[in-house]
Amino acid sequence: MDRKVGRQLEKLMDETTGRCADVIVQFKSEKSTTLEQLLEAAVDTERSRSLMVDPMNMLPPPRKEMEKAKPTRRILRQQNASLSAQVALRSFAAAALTDTSGLISGFLSSQIVSAAVAEVRKYKTREQEARPSRLNNIAGARIMVRRSDLPGIVGEHIDAVEGVYENAAIKAPRVSPAQEDTLGREGEYLGATWGLERTKALSTWSAFGTRGKRANGDPVRVAVLDTRIDATHPDLVGKVADFAEFDTTGNINQQGVANARDSGRHGTHVAGTIVGGNASGGWIGMAPDAELIAGLVLDGDKGGTLAQVIAGIDWSVTSGASVINMSLGGLTFDPSVDTPYQRALVDALVNGVLVVAAIGNDGHQTTGAPGNDYFSLAVGAHDIHSRCAGFSAGRTHILQQSNFINDDFLPLVYTKPDVSAPGVAVKSSVPGGTYERFNGTSMATPHVAGAAALLLAAVDFSGLQPLKQALTAKDFLLGGVADLGEAGQDQRFGYGAINVLKSIDEARKRDF
Repeated sequence: MDRKVGRQLEKLMDETTGRCADVIVQFKSEKSTTLEQLLEAAVDTERSRSLMVDPMNMLPPPRKEMEKAKPTRRILRQQNASLSAQVALRSFAAAALTDTSGLISGFLSSQIVSAAVAEVRKYKTREQEARPSRLNNIAGARIMVRRSDLPGIVGEHIDAVEGVYENAAIKAPRVSPAQEDTLGREGEYLGATWGLERTKALSTWSAFGTRGKRANGDPVRVAVLDTRIDATHPDLVGKVADFAEFDTTGNINQQGVANARDSGRHGTHVAGTIVGGNASGGWIGMAPDAELIAGLVLDGDKGGTLAQVIAGIDWSVTSGASVINMSLGGLTFDPSVDTPYQRALVDALVNGVLVVAAIGNDGHQTTGAPGNDYFSLAVGAHDIHSRCAGFSAGRTHILQQSNFINDDFLPLVYTKPDVSAPGVAVKSSVPGGTYERFNGTSMATPHVAGAAALLLAAVDFSGLQPLKQALTAKDFLLGGVADLGEAGQDQRFGYGAINVLKSIDEARKRDF
């Protein structure tokens, strides 16, 4: 048995309790040149960024240079702190993952899996818990089997198995109300929240004439994976284009905007910071002309599961989102990151979708997944005085094993978060047509997702492959930050505070 899979299986058997195990089995795909080259580019970039102290060094080269990119071109080699520039030197296929649908079907229909699932139905009264589900974007499947059957199932399919993970529970993020006097006199911005002023969203609207719609009039579509959204809130009416509710196995329970009532305040608050209007008399949303699709992957205080979030990412990509906001995460203490999220995030990037995730609220030297994955755009929180919020997470992580990166380049060391945004005393919408101020990296993350929507609305990335569109947008967001804390990236602010006005300005200067 593969040592990595063996360790994962041993950990599962040691740490899970009860008669049954709820697991995600991830399969090997045929050699994926796209994923291998993307991770290789990430290694080149991370090596360069480790000693970089100026975020401007991450900005992509002029568009004409990227379009003419060849491996021998010196100008792109000099842009080795820009991931989009490194990717421009490589030729990518249209899909990150080879088609593994047959492999998944064969696994689920195999005699040993079918028998194990049938046995579980004797113990589970809810059919949905026993019913297997496909997780195509990670080349995986979620199954519930007796713990005693798991080693045999993995052993039977060992040549095809890449990883085995618990379908872990994800707690709903804590909601911490804040008092208005937390802001002091500096928080009294006329007609808008302090977050919109500090991220330069208000200036962006005036300077570039967009609040989230592209030049052709189409709104940028942002997916919010969270609790439900109260689509009847005055600031959100008409802005939610689709809704889907996922159960703990990753299957869709119900769909349609009519079902988009909030199962908690969290999702509605996050949504308001992205697309909220000024029904309260002051603007609350970064990109009020953008549109949302909402996926319920956290059921109020019950929280959710890994399978729910992975399925939500897949749904967001196939539903046409350009940005995904995930103000959620599973707490991680270990510097070594080992989750099935990376395949899902890379699949999103290859389809041109930027994934923005909260880094977590458990303080320094902790992080949350998927925010701690290398390919997420991870967000920490600061207050109105540009001080890092004490709850904001961050640390250095290590990618020790990979099926795609050459062992000569491992371990890959990287730091999270990537950026910081307003996350203290953030005013936004809550169910029932009212407003509250919350603290959390959950509140910082939608500021960045909204900034991404403004960038995509104001800048023309057409003509670039979807993967290069997403990475170029990410590099402009990183390169436009206002550096806070230590010079360069640190574990508290990342590279600095988001400044969407500068990001768009730098993109325009480079003919995007």
